[in-house]
Amino acid sequence: MLRPVPVATGSGSSAASVVIVDGDPLARGALRARLTAEDDFEVVGETAKAAAAITLVGRERPDLLLVDFGAISPAPETTISELVEASPGTACIVLALDEDEEVQMRALRAGASGWLLKSIDLAVLPRVLRGVCNGEAAVTRAFCSRLLREAAKLGLGKMSRFRPVRSSLTQREWEVADLLVEGATTSQVAETLNVSPATVRTHVKHILRKLGMHSRAEAIRYVERVRHAAWM
Repeated sequence: MLRPVPVATGSGSSAASVVIVDGDPLARGALRARLTAEDDFEVVGETAKAAAAITLVGRERPDLLLVDFGAISPAPETTISELVEASPGTACIVLALDEDEEVQMRALRAGASGWLLKSIDLAVLPRVLRGVCNGEAAVTRAFCSRLLREAAKLGLGKMSRFRPVRSSLTQREWEVADLLVEGATTSQVAETLNVSPATVRTHVKHILRKLGMHSRAEAIRYVERVRHAAWM
């Protein structure tokens, strides 16, 4: 879980660690300068390349990752999944030049915790990131409207596929778990996700290991408990 980040008071509270990934050194410098000016943020690493970011994030396990969309193209979803898997407790915030709603949805499904425009006022950024550390979403108001429309279409009031905001499971592992809860067999999961049965079995092994469980039935009961607890 992300540790709550209070507004800086000079009381010596621990700072939220941040890694910055951006191909533009001037942009990296501006982000670093703005965050290090605050007492409750600490930039623990930065890089220009997605491949290096995966290694860096896995080593530093930061609370927050700010990643330029251009640095993770042309395979943003894959890169986001790899970054989240390298450090499941890290909130990955994508910074982009524009609001492409379809790309934003895919980024969130891949495990990103938010999507902000690179034109964001840097004076506002620390407040937004404090909100992320305290469980708030980092998305624009326009995109919130899109999420509400999607929620209405999917009937999310039923919590048919509720997932915790922070989880050790990757996006793909949650997809596998969702299908297992719905009663799908290994072959049916493989067909739905367009992967091989062997890949599904590997995902199941990872799910069981991460959850500290020994059977699919245990994992299914866990997911059902998580969904139930969300509405308690």
